[in-house]
Amino acid sequence: MAAEGSIPLHARVFDDPAAEVSQIVGAMKDLRTMAGPCDFLMVADSNLVSYANVTALLAAGVQFVAPAPAAQVRGEVYAALDLEQASIVDWVPDRDADKPAEQRESYRVLEYTHTLRGPRKSDPVLTVRRILVHSTANAAGQQAARDKRLAKATEELNKLAGSAGGRHYKSAEKIIARVGVITSKRRVTSCLRYHVTEDDSGVPALE
Repeated sequence: MAAEGSIPLHARVFDDPAAEVSQIVGAMKDLRTMAGPCDFLMVADSNLVSYANVTALLAAGVQFVAPAPAAQVRGEVYAALDLEQASIVDWVPDRDADKPAEQRESYRVLEYTHTLRGPRKSDPVLTVRRILVHSTANAAGQQAARDKRLAKATEELNKLAGSAGGRHYKSAEKIIARVGVITSKRRVTSCLRYHVTEDDSGVPALE
């Protein structure tokens, strides 16, 4: 759309099964044809970030901004980052404007790289800039949600530990399978460490 009045410049209608991720390059070429030799910045959602799309964008010299898909950035990446190395952003959300400085949400940014690998081993690895943003309010919300999930998982795992060796959980394999169900359901797999042991008579125990 145009900046002035949001006047539509380009539109297409697709069949229902058409995947959004596969329409980026076609839209880019149409817009470049309309715009002529002008440079432009493509702003899109996370569907833009695929190997084929980024390859085409880089080859065409098109600048773009899009959120990195969550599935492409493992939690270990964030866990390994040093928050103190990130730069504090001089910006205050409107909802915090009237609050004392110590009660305001704060943001930090860190420039990093994002790599994409192609479907074939011979495909070159693509590396683009990635900007990571840390929000204190978002971090607090995620911690509260994580604590809630851990509390529910702890309750269920403690119940499972008490049932270990009983009628339904006579083997270590059944206990491990149940642990997998609980941790997956509660999304705490990366937070959990556990041990399943058996005594001399083969009775299992969960710790």
